[in-house]
Amino acid sequence: MARAFLFRFIIFLSVGLTAFTSEAFILSLQDVRPTMDKMFTYHVEHKEFSPIVAKRSLKIYIEQFDPDRIYLLKNEVEAFLEVSHKKVWKLMNHYQQDQFPEYWNLTLTIQQAIRRAQTMRHQQIDRLIDKGEEALKRSVPLSYSNYPSNEKELNNRIYERLILEVKSHLRSRKDVSITPQLIQKILKHRSKKTVAFEEEYLSNAEHLLTLHILKAMAKCLDAHTGYYSPKEAYEIRTLLKKEFSGVGVVFREDFDGIYVTDLVPDGPASKNGTIQIGDLLVSVNDQKVEALTFQQFLEMMKGKAGSKVTLEVKRREQMVHVDLVRENISMDDEKVTFSCEPYADGIIGKIDIPAFYDNGGKVSVAHDLREALRSLKAEGNLKGIVLDFRENSGGFLSQAIKVSSLFINGGLIVISKYADGEVTYVQDVDGRQFFDGPVLILISKASASAAEIVAQALQDHGVALIVGDERSYGKGTMQFQTITDEKAKAFFKVTVGRYYTASGRSPQIQGVQGDIFVPTAFSPCSIGEKYLEFPLTNDYLSRDIFHSLIHSKQGSYKDMALFTVPYLKPRETLWRQMLPTLIKNSRERIEKNQNYQFFLKLGNGYRPKKAQGQSRHDLLKKNYGVNDLQIQESIEILKDMIALAKVQNQGASSIKGS
Repeated sequence: MARAFLFRFIIFLSVGLTAFTSEAFILSLQDVRPTMDKMFTYHVEHKEFSPIVAKRSLKIYIEQFDPDRIYLLKNEVEAFLEVSHKKVWKLMNHYQQDQFPEYWNLTLTIQQAIRRAQTMRHQQIDRLIDKGEEALKRSVPLSYSNYPSNEKELNNRIYERLILEVKSHLRSRKDVSITPQLIQKILKHRSKKTVAFEEEYLSNAEHLLTLHILKAMAKCLDAHTGYYSPKEAYEIRTLLKKEFSGVGVVFREDFDGIYVTDLVPDGPASKNGTIQIGDLLVSVNDQKVEALTFQQFLEMMKGKAGSKVTLEVKRREQMVHVDLVRENISMDDEKVTFSCEPYADGIIGKIDIPAFYDNGGKVSVAHDLREALRSLKAEGNLKGIVLDFRENSGGFLSQAIKVSSLFINGGLIVISKYADGEVTYVQDVDGRQFFDGPVLILISKASASAAEIVAQALQDHGVALIVGDERSYGKGTMQFQTITDEKAKAFFKVTVGRYYTASGRSPQIQGVQGDIFVPTAFSPCSIGEKYLEFPLTNDYLSRDIFHSLIHSKQGSYKDMALFTVPYLKPRETLWRQMLPTLIKNSRERIEKNQNYQFFLKLGNGYRPKKAQGQSRHDLLKKNYGVNDLQIQESIEILKDMIALAKVQNQGASSIKGS
């Protein structure tokens, strides 16, 4: 199958896509099959609506509605989870006829469960208010592994969930007295969100049924394929482009209202000077916000740059009105940041790269990283750098390639393999390194996708060492997506293939393997691709496929130098030759570092007792300080690399002199 169409769109690599449930467009059941058939055309493995897709889709439809298992009973879900061979074929035949009675029946079961839960919830709210503070002393589970067996068990779960919701609001409010009135106020606040969610399923609108079906079917193809509403796509575009249109006010919702918690520097509200942190929001464009859910309020705040919005806030007993004009605001706190510290006759740079973003214009991670390196070089003799990828969940493949090109001296960066076996590659043909000194890439189990491309590519070429957790997230797949096309008729992303770096390895499932273990806060967590539902398996390029690239239409014999990275093994360089010494030194430092040892104890479940009136921040500061332990150790490793390189260079000079 020709791949030309892929290059007319953007290949997107990421794990975390924030989604919000709100709709402003109309779908019909006749949209399901054409949309899914298009996704099947693209998908790396699933090419049709098969029995396995049919069975999975019912399971996911249920889990989309009741992920916490506080609505449906065990015997109600079994009818849809234990699907007979005959029922599967009915599902498939109905799909071809654009009919979906099984999903209608499931929705009817869900509607009955909602009405039952509403009755139970009303009774349990009265019970909780009556018991008051005594009820909040009860220990309740955060989640349930199975569906309740009977209504008595369900009723108890609903009660426990109400307790959990009240506790979550009180956790950050130590200044309030717990009274029946306060508990009632919190539960009334929580009910707005719950009722809005339930109304989506109580409505018999064909549009909502279609949306839920498409989401379930898309999600069951693999861990990173999904279908999104226009509003969800808008939120994702904002994250990717790192800019939005707004007035520059950060709001926080609590049970007693929506508060201003911050102002974006140089944003419309900050420049106006009327709005202050701590103000209570009363209305937007003369509409009271008290009855709105937080998501409904956020929708009201959206608008194009140049449009006006009127806010009314309460400050103590004073009411304040202000007219603000929306502007395009850059999310600078989510872009590249850097700092440095002195070392010997120069400096060591620390660069935080939170995502691989690109707005299609002047804003991109490659541009910002290049400027950061220029600024660091202007500060002094840049002797080494740490690239912090710990919370980088990915972004655009094009940016991963550009970032990798800054550090390698020409060569292969990433290889893509598609469903039909076609293999393509991207190489750095510029051959100019923007920085050729020692580079450490700090990863965690949360570092994913585009971040893994860069980390493994630079590891393959031997120009960077990987420190942090033993492995990264393990997302080695790439997605075709329509999300960034604002005029698309359907917003989805679908997995079209796997990617590999210069060694022929893919980080899928196993992740990028760290060179030096410097455990992060994510180290004890069970997170990663292998913990997701329906992940693709790991593989690697066969030796024949890997070497055939040299003779492919894309390559030629003169490109042989581009493929000199040893197959399935990083290139042996000065930095990699140092690894035994670097590992030994780092392990000894961490073992002797009391602060780090306390940090590791916390990660393994240790919970020290706080003194009366002592905050968690003060407790942790007392025990292991406020400095970033992983960055600190990375700096120490860099110092070792610089010192070892100097010794080796001096030795080489002595040999030449003799």
